[in-house]
Amino acid sequence: MKLQVKLNLILFLVFIFGFAVVNLFRPQSQEMSQLEQRDITKQPEFTVDRFFDGAYTRDFDNYFSDNFAFRTSLVQVGTGLKELKGFPDEDGASIVVQGGDNMAVSQTDKGEGSSVTDVNSSQYLIFKDRAFTAFKYSAPAAEMYADALNRFRDSVDSKVRVYSLLAPTSIEFIENEKYKELSDSQKDAFAHINGLLDEEIGQVDAYGGLNDHKDEYVYFRTDHHWTALGAYYAYSKLMEKIGETPVPLSKYKKNDIKEFLGTAYKQTLKNELKTHPDTLTYYTPFTSYTYTMHSSTGKAIQRKVVDPNYAKNSSTFYAVFLGGDFPWGEIKTNNNNGKRIVVVKDSYANAFIPFLLPHFEKVYYLDPRHFNESLTEFVKEQKITDVLFLNNSTVARNDGIAKLLIEELDAAK
Repeated sequence: MKLQVKLNLILFLVFIFGFAVVNLFRPQSQEMSQLEQRDITKQPEFTVDRFFDGAYTRDFDNYFSDNFAFRTSLVQVGTGLKELKGFPDEDGASIVVQGGDNMAVSQTDKGEGSSVTDVNSSQYLIFKDRAFTAFKYSAPAAEMYADALNRFRDSVDSKVRVYSLLAPTSIEFIENEKYKELSDSQKDAFAHINGLLDEEIGQVDAYGGLNDHKDEYVYFRTDHHWTALGAYYAYSKLMEKIGETPVPLSKYKKNDIKEFLGTAYKQTLKNELKTHPDTLTYYTPFTSYTYTMHSSTGKAIQRKVVDPNYAKNSSTFYAVFLGGDFPWGEIKTNNNNGKRIVVVKDSYANAFIPFLLPHFEKVYYLDPRHFNESLTEFVKEQKITDVLFLNNSTVARNDGIAKLLIEELDAAK
């Protein structure tokens, strides 16, 4: 072996050994990454069973990835390199391709408030001070989602009212035509789904509600969700569909939480987003209620439907609504009208559900990504009168939610 090769090998081994020693003896890292605005993975608990089934090594790998020495500095360097991706063009726009969305068929560990990721990458367009997630239409996914809702309609009592609400995402309303062409039409995708739905499924025109107010602050700049104001306009369309009058926003106590950096910032770490954080506005329910959240372990936990403290205790301010994503929850109000609704949902429903409290005796939600029991049996056992399927446009590009619903319906036969 040549001397130069030997020296290179020795230097490499010294570097690796030194890096390992630094990691071994350095102080425990902080619990949250301020740069990425998310929780840092904690050291997993070792058990023999978890070691042999691979769970411990998998969790330890995630722990090490989040806790190696100089991690923050290296993440910043990596973010700088990402600036070279895509196209910065004369408008200052750029495209960043990052991890998956939250519509996977399954997840490895269904923990409290956890999210689900799939193998499909999300394409973020950073334009001026905001991020948009590109939408790529899949006709098979859209058709499978419509089929899942139709199968559900056939599987429950005909007296149960079933509704579909498809929530558009912000890129549908981007004003720049050049960049809008990067995304397929969500309006056309929704029309395809709606055209396939059973005529007994009520179609809620959330798209129209958002389009009518697209110049208002209905979507976050740094997060993929709509704001509570955007959710309110969608709720108003549901009330219109079921023949009730929406409660005016003026009846709610309004508060703001500033300096919100959402999922798009966490994925891209773009400085344009960091320097223009969002303001999260929330509306506190005036209806008397009790809210019980049911965790993935079956534990029942008393919560508030809207609570700013959840922003302090979580890596995302969006947890203000319902406390985050959980398998299912039950909200009992002081209404005695016999009306019980269950919202079968993704996280877009979190900001939407609080507006339902004045109209129903009980409000339930189920998240198919976390809920492992029978939806049809739940509807029967809880004497549900109304079922609302509320999902964002991802169901028209990814078949994860549809597969979960169909698998549950097939298992219930």
